[in-house]
Amino acid sequence: MTRRNAPRNADFTIKCSKNQQFQAMEACKTMGSDPRDVIWTETYQLKYQVSYTAEIEQTLLARWIRLDSITRVTLAVTSAGSALAGLIFWDANAFAFLWPLLTSSSALLAIISKQLNVVERVKLHTASVSTLTALTVDTATLMVRMRINARFPVALFERRLLALRERYRTELQNADSDLLLTRGVRRRAQDKVDREFNSASKLGGSNDQR
Repeated sequence: MTRRNAPRNADFTIKCSKNQQFQAMEACKTMGSDPRDVIWTETYQLKYQVSYTAEIEQTLLARWIRLDSITRVTLAVTSAGSALAGLIFWDANAFAFLWPLLTSSSALLAIISKQLNVVERVKLHTASVSTLTALTVDTATLMVRMRINARFPVALFERRLLALRERYRTELQNADSDLLLTRGVRRRAQDKVDREFNSASKLGGSNDQR
């Protein structure tokens, strides 16, 4: 599968909300004296960004799959060899007026699907969801390791953080903007991620400390 190396729509990324920034900063009050706190804060913010982007991708994937499924079902029902079409429409005068409507809708959906490259978009979003899910897990794992060993080696964990950031940057570059991405999708994604981070903070401690 070929993915276009075009700049990602800026709407796929977002800064942490003020509340999330506060929680991250509270976890590293001594940031100026210990580079480990810088690594922690940057990892926390990266996890937030990745979680937000992954949530958007999952929503877009569901929408493109829905459109693809509707198109496929409509084409199957209105196909010339469809037994269901023959039973319902050819032999039932009461429903005969629906046949031209369905065939027209089927043709229109087929054109839209082809022009929007729906099948390819489903593949792209599926790959993106898989990549971002793995990245989310890896970022969370790095945070767990920092909690377990508060005196973790700075150089090693810096390299790991930078590698995660590079993977995220690459993923953002490997996908194009999406016409199904609306303001509502972005708002719901951020609201969901905020709720998840707030819940995690309450379970892990008031300040999500290492």
